[in-house]
Amino acid sequence: MLVKNVMKPLALAVGLALALPVAAQSARDDAPHFYGGGSVGQNDNEEFGWGLFGGYQANRWLGAEFGYKDLGKQVIGGTTIDASAWELVGIGRLPIFDQFAVYGKLGGYMGRAHGGGINENTTETTYGLGLEYAFTRNLSVRGEWQRYSDLGGGGFGAKADLDMASVAVLYRFR
Repeated sequence: MLVKNVMKPLALAVGLALALPVAAQSARDDAPHFYGGGSVGQNDNEEFGWGLFGGYQANRWLGAEFGYKDLGKQVIGGTTIDASAWELVGIGRLPIFDQFAVYGKLGGYMGRAHGGGINENTTETTYGLGLEYAFTRNLSVRGEWQRYSDLGGGGFGAKADLDMASVAVLYRFR
């Protein structure tokens, strides 16, 4: 119990720290910029989900993203629910080549789970891993896995982690 009480605030603090703009810049064309995009995918119950997001890339390694995700249907405590989330995450990127990067996400989400006459809101941690490929200077595609911890609660009598695998397209405004 103590680990969970410490890890949740720690994960949120790290996500917010990564979300702050960083002054360092690379010698390449890595000037800070905004970006936006959309995603489609499946959750761990093979249900369809989608999302919209916007972000700020402080340099080639660090950025922050804010977005909305429709997480599809999930079964929690024997009840089928519809799930959605607003999220704020820090993005840590590791460029492999000029066009290819590996990245990780860490932050928090505010989720809504409703179904069977029950409506629960959750604020918890989210994290994920992904690959990004840049077709052009401004247009990229991502493949990612992301977990939403402890969705549900109260009226459902249980909480469950929800995993989402998705493909996203993003456009950089620079």
